Amino acid sequence: MTYYCARRQANPSPPKQLRHAPDAVAPPCRGSRAVRPVLVFGLLLLALGIAGCAGSGQPPARLAGDTHDILADNHRTDRDVDHFRDIDGVPDGALDLTAEPEVRLELDSEGRASLASLEKLTRTALSLAAEDRLDEAQDHLFVLADQAELPPPAGTDSLAVEQRASLLRRAGLLGAVLAEQYAFAGDATAADSLLADGYARLGQLAFPDSLVPATGAQLPPITVDLLKVDNQAVTHWVNYFSGRGRDHFQIWLERRAEVDSLITAILDENGLPRELIYLAVIESGLSPRAVSSAKAVGYWQFMAPTGRNNGLRIDWWIDERRDVEASTRAACRYLRTLYAQFNDWALVLAAYNTGEGRVERTINRHGHDDFWNLKLPKQTVDHIPKFIAAARIGEDPERYGFTVPAARPLQYDLLPVDVATDLKVIARCAGVDESVITALNPALVRGLVAPDRKLYHVKVPHGHGEPAKLALAKVPADKRLTWSRHRVARGETLGRIAGRYGTSVAEVARANRLAKPYLIHPGDELLIPMPGALSAQAAERLADAESGTKGKSAAKGTGTKAPAAKGKGRYEPPAGWERVAYDVRRGDTVGAIAQKLGVTVKHLRQVNGLPRSNLIRAGQRLYAWKPPKG
Repeated sequence: MTYYCARRQANPSPPKQLRHAPDAVAPPCRGSRAVRPVLVFGLLLLALGIAGCAGSGQPPARLAGDTHDILADNHRTDRDVDHFRDIDGVPDGALDLTAEPEVRLELDSEGRASLASLEKLTRTALSLAAEDRLDEAQDHLFVLADQAELPPPAGTDSLAVEQRASLLRRAGLLGAVLAEQYAFAGDATAADSLLADGYARLGQLAFPDSLVPATGAQLPPITVDLLKVDNQAVTHWVNYFSGRGRDHFQIWLERRAEVDSLITAILDENGLPRELIYLAVIESGLSPRAVSSAKAVGYWQFMAPTGRNNGLRIDWWIDERRDVEASTRAACRYLRTLYAQFNDWALVLAAYNTGEGRVERTINRHGHDDFWNLKLPKQTVDHIPKFIAAARIGEDPERYGFTVPAARPLQYDLLPVDVATDLKVIARCAGVDESVITALNPALVRGLVAPDRKLYHVKVPHGHGEPAKLALAKVPADKRLTWSRHRVARGETLGRIAGRYGTSVAEVARANRLAKPYLIHPGDELLIPMPGALSAQAAERLADAESGTKGKSAAKGTGTKAPAAKGKGRYEPPAGWERVAYDVRRGDTVGAIAQKLGVTVKHLRQVNGLPRSNLIRAGQRLYAWKPPKG
């Protein structure tokens, strides 16, 4: 299908009002009317400059079809272009306002005009504006704007997409030119209203970063590199977060209300843009317990090696990736390092997601560092527009229909603890529920202060620090827990391990969240809770067991029965009794084994810490104590 846009004859016509005049009138314009032609000429030059830059792209294939007239059909008038010629008499392409007397808009099956046709239409509209033929220029402008706003066909290359965006920007610039000319060609009292309408539409366009300094504004690098980007991928994520993902995003906004002031203060302290909080938003939803499929953990989703390289403690007792303050400081160190390497926030966020080594190799392979044209993993390609969309919504949630929660900054006191202490004890001392202390201290993954730290500051609710400190000082040693770590050896059972440390199977199972206490394997590491008063005895028994003289040496030396420790699952044999062992075979039962060993089922269960279900497995070693022979 082909449309024809023909220029009208140059007849004088009275100035007409712009379409869609605004309801409110802008404040009176300052400056004399004599200055306006200069501004009009400057805008024309700007539009022509963009035209010269964008007109070099190759237009897509064109389809021909029916012919219709969309504008009045007349021949263009001749125009002298001698003053646009260079010294050598050759027309200057950048300032050549000559245009086709008749513009053919070649449309495809979906009603899109070819880029070549739109370029001709743009030049004709500019020439009409320069000749002060405003109505004709306005007609061409509306056709140009309607076409430029159509989405590009599937599979369009990036150059054609940029050219279409350039056409839309030139339509906006031409709209401003016409607003100026209409306003001052007629009643000056209506000029402000007309200009307000023209420039309001102009302000809705996203201009290239190279044009921004002309406004006198200095944009921060993250805005230039990321936040000004608006493409189909960004639109997709904006639509997702404000549509199917709305509930999740609202939860993220609720969490942000608590940690926003803390995170942004640390970003400010490190000279980083505050918008980087949205990196944590899309990485973890601002949840300290977030764990990815790749085992990245915490607010900023650090892998363990990267976290340690940036100063975080990550071990069996503590995982500072889950601590909002510690992990944010580590993220700042890492982001500053990445920015020093790439000097582009799109590449920084890509490296944060997939690793700086992969991004560096991809740049070297492609020979350029334009993120939008690099071949990176899909997750990384999606990561950047996802960040832009989250920042766009997060900075103006109400515009997208979200409820903005009131700020409730995270506040807490620091309680110094110098010995391994269960968080339950600290919660009682602070007079709050254990869940409150656990939520404030997600880095303490074992629910206690690590025994290998001389001093650790536990977070307690604001205002509870001093009372908790006084109360904790009064807790006697036998009420605090001393914790140890035990690596399971071949043939060990949970009952045997618990017995060595003077605690119970139930306590060990609870501390290690063991749903099936009998299922432990060589090499497993267990957290062993021991009452403080029994820790010395447990250490002595452990040493005796390792030397193979458990019980016997004590009995021979004293002739008395070894003291029995309190607690379920702990068995102390009478003095002089001997221990026997039995390796479970396929088909064995606890009752049958007890009969073979000459002991009761209760005795077997108590010595070995067996569950009430009496479940055993082949290869498991069971023990029993029997009186000496003879």
